Amino acid sequence: MTTSQGKMSELIQELRNRRVFRVAAVYLGVGYAILESSSIIIPMLGFSETIVKIILAILVFGLPISLGLAWMFQMTPEGLRRSPKSGEKQSQNEKPLTGNATIIVLLVVIAGLLVYPRFTDSTSVVEESLSMVDSKSIAVLPFTPFTKTDDDQSFADGMHDDILTQLSKVADLKVISRTSVMQYKETTMLISDIAKELGVANVLEGSVRRAGDQIRIVAQLINAETDEHIWAETYDRKYADVFAIQSDVAQKIARALKAKLTPKEKHYIETKLTENQKAWELYIRAELLWDADIMERDSIAVIYEQAIELDPGFLLPYTELTALHAYAYFDGSGLDPRPERLEQARAALEKAIQIDPNAPETHRAQGYFHYYGARNYAQALEEFSIAMESQPNNSDLLAATAFVQRRLGQWDESLEKLQKAVSLDPNDGNKVRQMRDMTYMMRLWDISERYQAQLSAIHSGNEPGTEQGRYYIELAQSGDLDKMQIILDQLMARFDPEDLLDIRQMHALFTRDFEGLLTMELADTAVSNSNIGNLLEWTGQAERAQSNFEEARIKAEKMIQENPQGWEKYGDLGYALAKLGRIEEALDWGEQEVELMSLTRDRLSGPAALEDLAEIYLVCGRYDESIDLYTQILSMPGWLSVNWLKLSPLYDPLRSHPRFQILLEQYSGQSG
Repeated sequence: MTTSQGKMSELIQELRNRRVFRVAAVYLGVGYAILESSSIIIPMLGFSETIVKIILAILVFGLPISLGLAWMFQMTPEGLRRSPKSGEKQSQNEKPLTGNATIIVLLVVIAGLLVYPRFTDSTSVVEESLSMVDSKSIAVLPFTPFTKTDDDQSFADGMHDDILTQLSKVADLKVISRTSVMQYKETTMLISDIAKELGVANVLEGSVRRAGDQIRIVAQLINAETDEHIWAETYDRKYADVFAIQSDVAQKIARALKAKLTPKEKHYIETKLTENQKAWELYIRAELLWDADIMERDSIAVIYEQAIELDPGFLLPYTELTALHAYAYFDGSGLDPRPERLEQARAALEKAIQIDPNAPETHRAQGYFHYYGARNYAQALEEFSIAMESQPNNSDLLAATAFVQRRLGQWDESLEKLQKAVSLDPNDGNKVRQMRDMTYMMRLWDISERYQAQLSAIHSGNEPGTEQGRYYIELAQSGDLDKMQIILDQLMARFDPEDLLDIRQMHALFTRDFEGLLTMELADTAVSNSNIGNLLEWTGQAERAQSNFEEARIKAEKMIQENPQGWEKYGDLGYALAKLGRIEEALDWGEQEVELMSLTRDRLSGPAALEDLAEIYLVCGRYDESIDLYTQILSMPGWLSVNWLKLSPLYDPLRSHPRFQILLEQYSGQSG
């Protein structure tokens, strides 16, 4: 052995004696855990992700310090002691520094965070986070009426709605949507706190008074960080001037925030939509009702129609009626998939096109018609894109565009659009829920978990349907029945068990509590009879099972006759027939479902149709074809997770199949 090799061996042995290698391993492990936790928690708390980068820098800087401490000292009950050199006897009381490495790492991070601001231009990390807020971002708070009369409140709501709409037409502004600001109506919160919650730099507040044909409107734009008034103005005008006031306010706010206002944007802001004030008030009333309760669609439609009676040339009631009827018709919503409903949407759209075919609202209405009514997603996307040129900050339009894009298989683009929609409307539970679900389907479960937390915060953790999302995410992430049981127990302690029926049924299925599950299924009239049939089979009641499969067949056939476009029932019929041993018929109905809801037609619902066919193949004993489909399904965004395949007894016939084992192993990484 050469001299240099001998010295190297001695050094390595000395490092081992002083437990430097062990300390390094523990430090890296604990540091990684801290970094991962920070990357999740810090954005949820509303702080800048720069803090995560700071923690990384501190950890890197702290590593040589920790290794140096390990070289020189060991931790003992009496405190720090000098590490023994090679050949020295170690005290019996001495404990390895590795047992306290977690404490060391935490101390390094805390010390670094305390020291860091001294070496930066910012006075605190929080200030740096605030500086990241877009200076051209604004939240328009609900306007306050001087009196509590219904007329003044309606007038205040109308002013608020229209100014928001006008500002959303300015591409250079970030404007928080109405849904997210309405919770601050009559709030006592500080402007700075509201701005922080909404992630904006500026807040507009206003008050209105109406007396006969005279109105007073007071508006003031406030910098949330400094509490300074950037702009303020009082308007004492005739009621007939209300639209001109709205336009003036929007343009002056844009100038005050130094936002670029294009000629096209200026034109749309200045366009007067109706001369009839009463028609405008009815339109606003319908808009607010729609925001509150979509299920009152027919009552809302009547109000739009009343506005049209007062001003047949008023464009917006027609465009909103188009969207309302088209959404109600949409068979995926289960509201009202009748041809008559679609014709109502078509008639309203034709009127809108006659009034102004080039208006962004008309293009938006055409987008909704093609999306919900005709299911022509490519055409819908084209119309939404045209509308967005003039309404770039319309969060509902952004969300609708995202929904179309995912049906076309443009998942990354869809995610980007929906993220922007949520940033403009962070308190809209539906948009946040969609974001949670989309990231779930894309198998980005760590991100889905963050949006689950945001959704829980919106509902204050008091909405059982929302909170069940925690169970589904844990299923997808880990498939750990013990962890899933803990979540279930926590929810059971807070909510009525009947409100948690979905996850109670699922957990009973996974734990193979078939008797308990059968009791729950029989009490739930919404379930398919095929589910009950499977449970009867698993509990040894074959004759009763066959009877239930026959009931399921009859029920599915009837529903298909009533709504031939209801593709999900094709799969239900095919499955029941397969269980009844009518193999060829079963396969035919399953294949019809896939043809009706093919991937080329719809990349959102298409995988569900494939999953139905895979289950039919499974029941029919066509295992290889079933596995082929499951492999395809797991390779694309969708609801199916590999842990569902691992836990559900539905797939027991495939357990011993080598290709199924390979499939589970191949996609197990998705569950991490």
